[in-house]
Amino acid sequence: MKKLLLSLVVLISAVFHNTVVAQLSQGGTPFSFKVSSKHLQEVSYKLMPSFDMEALRAEDAVNDQSKGPYRFGYNHYVSLNLDNSGTWTTMPNGDRLWRLGVKSTGALTINLAFDDCFIPKGASMFVYNSTKDFVIGAFTELNNQKDNAFATDLIGGDAVVIEYYEPAAVSHQGRISLFRVTHGYRGVEDYAVKSFGNSGSCQKNVNCPFGANWQVEKRGVVCLVVGGSEFCSGSLVNDVPQDGKPYVLTANHCSTSNDWAQWVFRFNWEAPGCSNPSSSPSSQSLTGSTLCARNSPSDFCLVQITGGLSGGTVPANYGVYFNGWSNIDTPADSAWGIHHPSGDVKKISGAANACINGTWSGTPANSHWQVGQWTTACTEGGSSGSPLFDQNHRIVGQLHGGPSYCGAPTSSMNDVYGKFSLSWLGGGTNATQLKHWLDPNSTGVTTLNGWGPTVGVAESNSTNTSITIYPNPSNGEFNIEIKQNGMQNVLVKVLNVVGQTILLKALSNANSGVFSIDLTNEPKGIYFAEITTSTEKTVTKITIVK
Repeated sequence: MKKLLLSLVVLISAVFHNTVVAQLSQGGTPFSFKVSSKHLQEVSYKLMPSFDMEALRAEDAVNDQSKGPYRFGYNHYVSLNLDNSGTWTTMPNGDRLWRLGVKSTGALTINLAFDDCFIPKGASMFVYNSTKDFVIGAFTELNNQKDNAFATDLIGGDAVVIEYYEPAAVSHQGRISLFRVTHGYRGVEDYAVKSFGNSGSCQKNVNCPFGANWQVEKRGVVCLVVGGSEFCSGSLVNDVPQDGKPYVLTANHCSTSNDWAQWVFRFNWEAPGCSNPSSSPSSQSLTGSTLCARNSPSDFCLVQITGGLSGGTVPANYGVYFNGWSNIDTPADSAWGIHHPSGDVKKISGAANACINGTWSGTPANSHWQVGQWTTACTEGGSSGSPLFDQNHRIVGQLHGGPSYCGAPTSSMNDVYGKFSLSWLGGGTNATQLKHWLDPNSTGVTTLNGWGPTVGVAESNSTNTSITIYPNPSNGEFNIEIKQNGMQNVLVKVLNVVGQTILLKALSNANSGVFSIDLTNEPKGIYFAEITTSTEKTVTKITIVK
């Protein structure tokens, strides 16, 4: 199966610092960094056993040719916890500190999965590399899940330390049980021959001009770390109540590991502009989910994120968008895909022609949409599960497979997506359909626009007006280019990540043109430009850099 979870995120050691991956945490500094080492027990390291790297590479050479799963790591399965591993230090006031080092010689990255992780109120956990220049945490009681599972995103290097601090008031209440250590063994060598990441040279960053009309929808697309050692793509999807339930649609073939509780959802991992960056951009992550439904005929999987939520949904400062959808079995006039090819930063592809009925890998006839032909970019492994959007900016399928690749002949520049319309009723049960979850009150809705909780409104995606904001990112000076039919009143509102209005500008009887806004007095960060005309409303993320 093409597109399954490809390729290690390409990060050399200089790139790894504590702004690269912002996994939901409370920040701060590990306790051991603040006290003299002479007062602490030395860190005890567990060395992972060696494995047959040459055998893995031989398997990879075969699998890569068939465009099957592209393995970036090797999973070590362990049973390490607070009682049987690591070292404890008891402070004079009764507080306790536990540290465990994990080393897998030669690993390019390490990521961890826990099958029992409970952090009582007041306690905290950090994970950092052996040189202490890449730290994630503090993880606190806010990271606890009902199933007590937890996982981390990738950390550079071949050794990490898990540090758990427990105040005397909650002594012996915490539980930390590590069951999987993933040794990342390939991907970094590609850094030397490509400007960034592992995707093909024809791929377009989502913030290129080609993606200007998709700046809202991109906020819903995520990179998934599943099975500890593989990557996929997916998207947040809106439900009819528009209540912010964090449903993520991806491909069924991305879920064969059945470890949804340890899935990592990486948001906003994208180049800030059109050019590939020289180092990894920042991102934000959540960990943990539960399976809602999946079905093989249309290759869909729907999960609900469970870890790190705020008020039952994704934290507001992530600035996410719940993409809309259509369950009508009508081919799109044109199509777009937003995805993470080869586990790289977010890209966008386009097909300026109609989709046709198709199938893939033994699925029923007409169960999939086949992109007629990609006319800009394409997809790759790691794009699996990514959304296919129609001309109305609604999801109509998720990526299953296909022959496309950068430089492929025209006859191969197509891909196949499981139909949203078939997934809607699926196999007829709650566990095999989308309807039960996305339309829980059986309203009979056939199309639904996306919803952005950051601005708290349903957003129209009409094509009556074209709006482009540039440069983006900028130092705070932005141009808004509006192309519309006739003269209309235009209201420009800019909000910060907590929903506060920082600029309001009304344009009466405005014609098409370029209008400027000045935010140079605002601090650097992410903002949202909400532009309302007489007929519609659009929201675009803008970034101030200084």
